[in-house]
Amino acid sequence: MCLSWCLYEKSKLSKQEMMKFPLSLAVRLAKLAVDKVLTAPVGTSILYPKSGGNLHCFTAITPCAVLDVLAPPYQEASGRKCTYYHDYPYSSFSTGNEAEISGKEEDYAWLAEIETPDDLYMRQGVYAGPAIQV
Repeated sequence: MCLSWCLYEKSKLSKQEMMKFPLSLAVRLAKLAVDKVLTAPVGTSILYPKSGGNLHCFTAITPCAVLDVLAPPYQEASGRKCTYYHDYPYSSFSTGNEAEISGKEEDYAWLAEIETPDDLYMRQGVYAGPAIQV
């Protein structure tokens, strides 16, 4: 589960769900599940993984700050690795069976795992607030 807040200004939130079949080990198909603009002050955005992990991206529309709380937190020793991806348009690769998607082609992207981006700044901490019921 992921709880997100846009603390000031504007950010675009995109969430994708990984599809069940990989084209290869390096490239996997994902479908857009959420695509919205968060403008502070805004209520909490809650993302639940339905399949294949919780893949989400924040893109600054203006200089902004986002608080993103993940539960449970990343912990490689427990198999909860933080992974980064580059997305490619659906038309970049062929599965040989394009009928496997439903809906608009623009709602799909191929994801290739990449190293942690150099321009990413995250500060990790432990939540010490009241218990959260989901």
